[in-house]
Amino acid sequence: MATNTGPTKTRILVLHGFYDSAQNRQYQMRNLARSMKEIEFVFIDAPFQFVNYGFLKSPSDATNEPRYQWFSYRPEWDVTSYHYDTNKESIEYVINYINSNGPFDGLLGFSQGAIVCVTMMLNIPQWPTLPSCVKFIIFVGCPPINDATVKANLEALNQQPDQLPTLHVSGLNDTLITREMSEEVCKYFNPSLAEFYTHKGGHYCPSDADFRQKLREFIIRASHP
Repeated sequence: MATNTGPTKTRILVLHGFYDSAQNRQYQMRNLARSMKEIEFVFIDAPFQFVNYGFLKSPSDATNEPRYQWFSYRPEWDVTSYHYDTNKESIEYVINYINSNGPFDGLLGFSQGAIVCVTMMLNIPQWPTLPSCVKFIIFVGCPPINDATVKANLEALNQQPDQLPTLHVSGLNDTLITREMSEEVCKYFNPSLAEFYTHKGGHYCPSDADFRQKLREFIIRASHP
């Protein structure tokens, strides 16, 4: 029987944002996935369905597509003021998925999903730890961290040995999570392992040739430290 001798694809698990879904994130990133055949992007839904605290003001705002959240947020709050009520449970869910469906070489977290990825790196006592198969993490449009427990561990991140390589991606025209907001998170990471990339667009994962080249170079460096 013939065996597959082709190159092994890099597998990246994608965590969507708030009021989002695996289906929607896969559609938004379709051009990137089509252009980077050497990468298998795997998309998962958060374990908690979106709770509408007055976000959808009219029927025209509604959609029949299920939407999800990793933790809570109310429309009257500042854009960075998430309530991390189910953050630990979300991390347990992601890690169980990795253990059951992995290995995965890396994670890509978009917006609220990026916060989940940050938290998984922090080795918070009594919280689940990131599986060793994960070699790098990509944060796209990551909001600032304001939860007291998570932020305290984030501020001590540089004291942790064996940090993973990270790529922090921000849109120059992102008016929701500005470049300055994402830089606020990036500053806590080891500068020799963390890279910051700015694209010309808004609050989304880019797919242009410059970003694809950057992503390829980052994965090569992260995979061969």
